[in-house]
This record gives sequence, structure tokens and C-alpha cells, in this order.
Amino acid sequence: MSKEPTPVESIGVQKMQIMDINADTERAFFTCLAEEPEDLTSTAHSRQWYAEHKGKGYKAQVLLLDDGSIVGKCHYIPIEYSPFVGRDLLAILCIAVHPYEHHVGDQRCRGYGRFMLNHVEQYARSSGFKGVVAWAMDWEWNPVSFYEHMGYSRVVTQDKVVVVWKPFCEDAEPPSLLRLEELPSDGGEKVGVVVADNQWCDSNCKLMTAREAIKGIEHLVAYTEVEPPCRNRIIHLGYVGGVFLDGVVYRPYQLIGDSEDLRAAIIRLYERKQQE
Repeated sequence: MSKEPTPVESIGVQKMQIMDINADTERAFFTCLAEEPEDLTSTAHSRQWYAEHKGKGYKAQVLLLDDGSIVGKCHYIPIEYSPFVGRDLLAILCIAVHPYEHHVGDQRCRGYGRFMLNHVEQYARSSGFKGVVAWAMDWEWNPVSFYEHMGYSRVVTQDKVVVVWKPFCEDAEPPSLLRLEELPSDGGEKVGVVVADNQWCDSNCKLMTAREAIKGIEHLVAYTEVEPPCRNRIIHLGYVGGVFLDGVVYRPYQLIGDSEDLRAAIIRLYERKQQE
């Protein structure tokens, strides 16, 4: 797999290039551009997933400006290793532009997302894929309108989650979304807590929050961690990972929040079950 950067291009006066991650840029990638001191406990799963898939066509890249600032990231993989069903397509796992006020500041709405998406499409065409597939939301976060403005069409909609694609040829077959085969069951007398976090979706915040939330109340829960939403897993991309309490997703399509709130929700559910 080539480690050479893309040719340098520019938007306005800024020159930029997309590069595979290396020792100098991997921290920004694995911390989702936060570039704060890396919690190796929370990023260990993402690093492991990267190590296991980098030889299978997985591309993990950052967008650098000419001054060395990292303002975006993208990663993508052949659909066979993604949370989609299909063939001969390249699957985008994430395209993100630095959204924070700290460090380099909010870099959104400057054309960086379009630049990265064009880069992914060029790679897909040159590598012989028949199209590109991505997931987005009918919501303010990861809005599907971004892809629609770039010529993508909706294929599957499930609640707020939308699968979009751009075929390159007439014989390309549209993808579909892996479905939730079964809901996690409840925990009987205890509260069933099932956690699934995407190893490719950095920081594993749901997993780390759940582990912290159950400390001290282990006797109240039946706790299970499952693998990310890929082939033969019970959690589908519709929740991009999730925490389930007795089979009901906790805070769907929202940030997981802090461990104290989750612990309180578990305790309330346990007390309610004892009264039934």
C-alpha cells in the first residue's frame, strides 16, 4: 500500500495534501482530530482494528495544510469489510473536518470535506471500484445533504440513517445496510447492559463511558461487550454502535453523555424492575 502523499492542491491560498497516517499524524487521527493527549485505553481498539485491516485495502488518512496543520481526516475500505452489504464498491467509514474551537479552530465550510470526498472518489475509480457508498444522517450531524450536493443518491433509509452511493458504471449494484438481526435481551432480575462501539469510529467513547458507569454497581447489571457492527454482529450501523439497557438503545443518535448519567439510568431501571 503506497505511503506517498497525494499531489498538492489548493483551495484559495491554502495548499493541502492528503496523506496516509504515520507516526507524526496518527494521534490526531485516532483522537478524531482533537489532538489532545491520547488515552491509549480508549484508542486501543481503533488501533487494533487499523492494524488488522490496513492490509485489506483500508485507507486511514489525514488532510494537511501547507503549514502542517491537520484539518481533516478520512478513512475508507472495500465494502466487504464494512457495515454495508454489496460488492465492487468502496465504503467510506468517515470524512471529518476539524470542528473544535481549540487548536487549529473550526475548519468547517471551507471546502475541505469536498476535497476529501473527491480524493476518495478518484482513488475508487483508479482502483477499479464500481462506485462509492457512504452513510449519513437526516440530521444536523453528518448531514446527508453534503453527499447529495456531491451527486450521491439515497439507497436505504432507516430512521435517521441514510445510505447513499455514487455508481461509476451501469452494472454497479446498489448497496444495502446491515440490519439488526435481534435486539439484545434484558438481564432478567438485573439490568442487561450491552455495549457495541465501532472500532473504526475513534475514541470508543460509548465503551469507555459504559465501563465507568457500571463501576460500583456490577451486582445490578448483566454486562456484555460485543464487536463492532460488521459481518455476523448483532448491532447494525443504524446506531453506529450503542449502549442498550434491557434491549432498548440508550440515547439513540445522541452523544453518550457522561458516565454518571448512564449509571443513574441503570439504577432507575433496576429499581423499577424490582417494583414490578
